[in-house]
Amino acid sequence: MMIIDFLCENWLIILISILVLTYIIYLSVNKRWTKVREFAYRVMLLAERTFSDDDGQMKFDFVVRIVYKSMPSWMQLFISQENIKRFIQTWYEIAKDFLDDGEINSSFK
Repeated sequence: MMIIDFLCENWLIILISILVLTYIIYLSVNKRWTKVREFAYRVMLLAERTFSDDDGQMKFDFVVRIVYKSMPSWMQLFISQENIKRFIQTWYEIAKDFLDDGEINSSFK
C-alpha cells in the first residue's frame, strides 16, 4: 500500500526522471555510435591504402574485425558481428555514393 501511495503522489517526478534518463541514454548511445561510424570510415580508408584492389573481401573482413573489436564491450552485447557487417556495407555504399558526385543520391550503383 505504501508503494502505491508513493507512486500516486510522485508520479510526475517519476515520469520526468524516466524521460530524462531515457534521453541521456539515447544521447550517449547515439554519440558512441557516431564515433563507431567515424572510426569505421577511417579503417576503410586504411584498408584501401594497405591492401591491393584485388583483396576486396580481405579489406571488408579487416574493417569488420577491427571495428567490432574496438567497440565497447557493452555495445558488443547488443550488436553482433553480423550486424556490424551490414552496417559497414551500408556505410561503404554511402561513402562511395558521396564520392562519385559529392551527393548522397544513389547514383553510384
